Amino acid sequence: MEKTKTTIKINDFPVEIHKYLVNADIYDSSCGENSQVLYSDLGYYIKIAPKGSLEREATITDYFYDSGIGAELIKYISADKDYMVTRPAPGQDATHYLDNPHKLCETLAASMKYLHSLPMDNIILSPSMEYYKSDNVLDCDTYIHGDFCLPNIMLEDYSFKAFIDVGLAGAGDRHIDIFWCIWSLWFNLKTDKYTDYFLDLYGRENIDMSKLKYIAIKEDKV
Repeated sequence: MEKTKTTIKINDFPVEIHKYLVNADIYDSSCGENSQVLYSDLGYYIKIAPKGSLEREATITDYFYDSGIGAELIKYISADKDYMVTRPAPGQDATHYLDNPHKLCETLAASMKYLHSLPMDNIILSPSMEYYKSDNVLDCDTYIHGDFCLPNIMLEDYSFKAFIDVGLAGAGDRHIDIFWCIWSLWFNLKTDKYTDYFLDLYGRENIDMSKLKYIAIKEDKV
C-alpha cells in the first residue's frame, strides 16, 4: 500500500485507540472513498469508516486470521465512527510480483482454490452478491473474497501469505472472484495473455464462461 506521512489530532480518536497512535509516525494509506486507513509505525493499521460499517469486516478479518489466511484483528470500536485496528499482514501485495506472471498466476489460482474450499457453515451473504442476485444468474455456494484483486493478496517470494480488505467476503459465486482476478491481472500486466493460463490453473471444469461474460457486462468491463 502507498503511504503518505500525515498528522493527526489524537483527541479526535477514542481513548481506546490512543496507544496505537501516541508517539508514532502516522501515514495515510487510504485507497477507498468511504473509509480512511492510517498506518502507525508502531506496527498497526487503523481503518476509520462511518459508524456501524466495519462490524462485519472486523468479524470476517478475525475469522480469516484464525484460519491462517488473514491479518490479525487487534481491536474494533464503534463510537462516533467505526475504528478497526489490525496488524500488517506479512509480505507485500501481489502488484509487487509482476516480474514472473506465470508464477504469480500459479499462486493466485492456488490461494483462490483454497479459499473457495472453505466450509460454508454459518456464512452470511457476500455484499458483492447484492448487485447480481436480482438477475438469478449466479449461485451462492462458495466462500468468496468478493474483491479478489492483486492489491488484496499478500505474497512473500511468490508464496501466498494473506488476504486483506475482506469486507466483501462471504457466501457467493466463485465467478465473482475469478472475474476480478483475471481483470486485475490484465490491468496490472497490461495484457490478457495470461487469462487462459490462470483459468487452466483454477480448473476449467469449475468455470462457466457465460457467467464470466455476464459479470463483465454488469461491471461494464467488456
